[in-house]
Amino acid sequence: MSDLLKKLQDAQKTSKKDLKKNINTNNAFGTLTDDEISYVLALRAKKARISSNQTQSEFSKKAKLSSATTYSNFEQNGRISLINFIKVMRSFGRLDELESLLNETVKEKINKFDTKEKQRVKKVKKL
Repeated sequence: MSDLLKKLQDAQKTSKKDLKKNINTNNAFGTLTDDEISYVLALRAKKARISSNQTQSEFSKKAKLSSATTYSNFEQNGRISLINFIKVMRSFGRLDELESLLNETVKEKINKFDTKEKQRVKKVKKL
């Protein structure tokens, strides 16, 4: 392995460690990178799991994840499949928080209503 590659890998590891130390779980997501958002979600999940007095292994079984490693990896690096994240949220009893994601916004509903009003109406010919 070249020295440059080794230095790059070391820098990435240090960067991730710094991220974990300095992340604020209350930051608005609009101010965070994608990696930071996934890590914040992992930290919040860890906090919820610990407050429910469950080990990672116990929680993994409750959430019906394929292995305890799946959940452990999520808590450590913020990476998890969408299906497994849904299982985690279901296990916490917080599916309602996912339900509001990607719903039509008020602005979209208004625009849809305005567009309907502006559509032309075909006249029906009388026989």
